[in-house]
Amino acid sequence: MRTLTIADNWKDWKFGDTDAVMTFTALDDDKVPDFSNRTLTFKIASTLNNDLEHPKDFAATATGYIQDKNVILKTEDVKQLTPGNYIVELWAMSNDTQKDAVYPSKGFAQFTIEENSMKVSDVTNIPSMTINAFWNAVMQKVGTLTKGAKGDPGQTPKIVMGSVTKLSPDAQPSATLVPLQSDPNTYTLNLQLPQGVQGEQGLQGIPGVGSKGLDGNNGLTPTIDPKTKHWMIGGTDTGVIAEGQAGKDADPSKYVTIVSFNQLRQQVQDNATALDALQKSAVNKDLQTQIANLTSQVTDLTSQVKALQEAKSDTPKSDEPAKSNTPASDKPAISDSAKSDTPASSADSPSTPASSSTTTPDSTPALADPDTSASSASTSTTPTSNNVQ
Repeated sequence: MRTLTIADNWKDWKFGDTDAVMTFTALDDDKVPDFSNRTLTFKIASTLNNDLEHPKDFAATATGYIQDKNVILKTEDVKQLTPGNYIVELWAMSNDTQKDAVYPSKGFAQFTIEENSMKVSDVTNIPSMTINAFWNAVMQKVGTLTKGAKGDPGQTPKIVMGSVTKLSPDAQPSATLVPLQSDPNTYTLNLQLPQGVQGEQGLQGIPGVGSKGLDGNNGLTPTIDPKTKHWMIGGTDTGVIAEGQAGKDADPSKYVTIVSFNQLRQQVQDNATALDALQKSAVNKDLQTQIANLTSQVTDLTSQVKALQEAKSDTPKSDEPAKSNTPASDKPAISDSAKSDTPASSADSPSTPASSSTTTPDSTPALADPDTSASSASTSTTPTSNNVQ
């Protein structure tokens, strides 16, 4: 943010004082800017009823000078201002880019021109007594003047064009000459010009009417010379070959020949045919039939083992007497001869093969599970029941 403050020592001065200097401090984000390559111009406006926030009229411009990192405004450069309150901005134009930096970014700096003892602020309304006093003072001053020695010829100043500021249509035009710090004899001319009032829109013009142009001549049809193979336009040889040049032979190592491709495809077809024939062969069907038979036999054996295990769990042990629901007094006598400690032979009881043989695909007998055979043998003999006498 840019700020501009004025020192209090010459913030107020009297009308007609052309030997005073107002000191301003300009800052960019609290830092002193570099004005070495810039044209500095103070722009001043009067206020309405001392309202500093609302300028009344643009009043004057004046050159800004750099002094000890500050910018000064000489009262002799604004001696045309009448007593009153004024607000001021500092415009710093870059001599390279012609862009302006305006100080401050918000509000204005302010100074006051006080009335002097002569009360002269408007030459169109000066009292007669004031005119007489002024005339006497002037005549007294003239009487003390003497002709001085002839001075040396002055240097012709150089004027270069500076900035042109566009003002509102009701503003007053003004101009400033700013001496360059590098060459005091060269001045920059800055103009402040009001823009003109926008005029009324003009009448629309009559649409133009044109006539159709003449047909152009037919162009030349290009041909190809049969000998040189060049494009010919009319009778002119362009030197441009109309036919493409023969390309280089392809590298056969990077490609598969038709013969190799057909051989590979034939091998794939042969392998597919052989595989299909193997799946449909009689040997394959025999293997599937044998596997199905073996699976059926294993299922039957499993059922028999399960039945024998269930029968064993329902048969009493050989050393336990048979249970009876008949009272002891009603039981018939049993002779000793009828008793027998010899268990019935395996021929009197249901027998279960101890082993079974099956035919495997290679005609080799397959033995049944040893655990299954042992279980079957142990459960095939049951105790003989006692004969009733």
